[in-house]
Amino acid sequence: MALQVDELVAWKGRDLFDASGRRIGSIVGPGYARRKFGTAWLLLEITDAKTVLVPADQIHVSGDRLVLPYPKTYVEDAPNIEEGRSPSRAEERRLCLHYGLDSAMPNSGCRQGCGLCMAKKRADAVKKVDQIRCSRG
Repeated sequence: MALQVDELVAWKGRDLFDASGRRIGSIVGPGYARRKFGTAWLLLEITDAKTVLVPADQIHVSGDRLVLPYPKTYVEDAPNIEEGRSPSRAEERRLCLHYGLDSAMPNSGCRQGCGLCMAKKRADAVKKVDQIRCSRG
């Protein structure tokens, strides 16, 4: 999803939820002005003292909620980036790898266990469980 800066700024103060519907935190605003590796980042406050960057392009709107396809605990384990400064190239690579966005970098592809793949595997597992429940009545 190609997001415009105005849309990212409009999300400031909104809550962000994981795929299971658990609140992850509140959006503080755009992480920094420029895009690296084709990804826009949002700064998310997950506790009173901790903020993390999340990939804005991975957020989708579900009803009136903003949803990120990663489990809450996975987002909380994202690499720490000092607030108020742009991440270095190495820090952003770690973020891309953490969230499974490494395919945007040259000569790399998805690695087993990356964030996005794990989120997709969990979503598929939930669908299978729901199908089993429905078939058992």
